[in-house]
Amino acid sequence: MKVFVAAMCAAAIVVAAGTADASTKYAGVKGGLNIGSLTGDDVDGYDSHNGFVGGAYFGYDFAGQFGLRIDGLYIMGGGEGPYNTVDGDTHDAIIKLDYIQFPGLMVMHIPANDALRFDIALGPTFSFNTTHDAEIPEHGETEEIPNVNSFELGAAIGGSLVYKLSSMSLMLEGRYYMGATNVIDVDPSDVKNRGIGIMAGVEFPLGAK
Repeated sequence: MKVFVAAMCAAAIVVAAGTADASTKYAGVKGGLNIGSLTGDDVDGYDSHNGFVGGAYFGYDFAGQFGLRIDGLYIMGGGEGPYNTVDGDTHDAIIKLDYIQFPGLMVMHIPANDALRFDIALGPTFSFNTTHDAEIPEHGETEEIPNVNSFELGAAIGGSLVYKLSSMSLMLEGRYYMGATNVIDVDPSDVKNRGIGIMAGVEFPLGAK
């Protein structure tokens, strides 16, 4: 996984370097549901946790139907399962792990007709943790989770439908992202983020071919 993410980072840098002659730009805003989950040996049996995902993006097409897109997203992730609290006991908890995430995505546009296109996107993600809490419903309390890494490297893949109107476009997107680095900064530790995002939004052209 780390090799894959590193390759995606290198590819994104190469693509960005080749965008000097690009003539098609677009930007948009989107939001929706994130189905977050935690995987790894230390979170076996955890359930998913639903939260918000949304933000803005900027796209830059540089060669026919190919381009680069940068997203800026707020993602509410985590999971639900047993948590060792500060009192030494284990309780069912809602693990809340929120991030500001910047995916750098290579995009391929597949036109269906003059108004509708399908986009496929793939690339690395760079995430910065903003919240790391464990909510204990049994006690009605919330504890801060210790030793959470402030940065996460990962990857995302997804697809979207974009329908063009006269002055803007409507979009519907689904994506899957996976963390390549551990959530917890403790050795040994095996806890990683996963998530499925479903978003809708609007897109505006900033240039034309």
